[in-house]
Amino acid sequence: MEHWYALHTKPRKEHMVRDALVNRGLQVLLPVLPAEKRSRRSPAEKPFFPRYLFARLDLDVIPLSSINWMQGMTGVVCFGGEPTVVAEEVIRWLQVRMAQVAAGDYHNGLPLEPEARLRIVGGPLKGMEAIFDRRLPGEERARVLVELLGQLRSCEIPLEWLEQI
Repeated sequence: MEHWYALHTKPRKEHMVRDALVNRGLQVLLPVLPAEKRSRRSPAEKPFFPRYLFARLDLDVIPLSSINWMQGMTGVVCFGGEPTVVAEEVIRWLQVRMAQVAAGDYHNGLPLEPEARLRIVGGPLKGMEAIFDRRLPGEERARVLVELLGQLRSCEIPLEWLEQI
């Protein structure tokens, strides 16, 4: 029976492994984010999970060893010596999220205007209010201003830890 599995690759070999699996006729998900181009040779996108990708495999048909020994692979992610199945809901969520990224709509519904009021809902500053400063390029983070010790301090916060007030 087919299931989704997380595959661990060698550094910067995610695209090579993805292409090899697609050439074998397998369904593959490599979540990526836009990256700032620093030169002509730098990639236009970077993996959301560096060194990991997901593949839909039937391990009764495709031997685990044929996946583990592919060029660029470190191995299928296992716990207790058994390949770990990734839930279909997780894959669907990633696919929806990556579609939002591709459409440029990946700010979690947060306003992108400076000085918008936000609440921090995660991390060490949870519960505090913040003022949106700017979104950091190529990252799912924002720079916000938080009042600490009577002064506004600049902090970098993951977008998922912010909600609109």
